Amino acid sequence: MPDKIKSLIKRLSPLLEEDSEVFRELTTFFGKDAKIEMHHDDLSKFLQENRTFQVVRVSGNSYKDCVYNLVDNYPEMLEAEGMLRYYNAPAGYIKWEEIEAAEIAMGNELTMSAYGWAPDAWTVFQTNESSHGLVAIAALESLI
Repeated sequence: MPDKIKSLIKRLSPLLEEDSEVFRELTTFFGKDAKIEMHHDDLSKFLQENRTFQVVRVSGNSYKDCVYNLVDNYPEMLEAEGMLRYYNAPAGYIKWEEIEAAEIAMGNELTMSAYGWAPDAWTVFQTNESSHGLVAIAALESLI
């Protein structure tokens, strides 16, 4: 699947460099190791024209802590037009109920415009780390 995703990204956004952070994180997000498989239509919604992209990484003691770190430390994320994000779960059992609670917190912390994000999707990856992590790939309105 990685080659299929790479070719799809190149077709949808030919100016996005393959060695860029955004390109790499998109291939990770849609990768085979994701615990929730994402629909490729989310990629075409995400890579619309007149958007710029930003990757933000945060960590914390819990998934909710990651959400609060994202909202508190990166206020520009509140202006996103779309967001793809993935949680890095610490080694061991994935606590789905804690991720769901973090996603509810995300919705509660953001403005109502967040509900119009296109797309707004998340997944989870199992890691060998001891802390929780969140990687947000945001689509922002282009200034050009």
